[in-house]
Amino acid sequence: MASKRGGKGKGPGKWVTSPDYQAVVEVIVRARNAAGMTQRDLATALGKTPSFVAKIEQRERRVDLLELIAISRALGIKEVDMLKSILVQLPRRIDL
Repeated sequence: MASKRGGKGKGPGKWVTSPDYQAVVEVIVRARNAAGMTQRDLATALGKTPSFVAKIEQRERRVDLLELIAISRALGIKEVDMLKSILVQLPRRIDL
């Protein structure tokens, strides 16, 4: 039986597959593309492996607040602007 929280070998959790979380990933992908960066470029800027970025973009791993800040900075975007871009896409009630 798949875990509701996800994890290795257990399938993605509800938070990864929710439309609300998909909006977060879409903002990150658009920002990366607008910056002219590949997943590999972003991973290098973050000091991570390309699979780190790929798993985020494929919604296999969740992004925490500090990671979002690091991603924003690596893309040359003000953190508050990244957050605003996410907030305008989210409904009033967020599906966790």
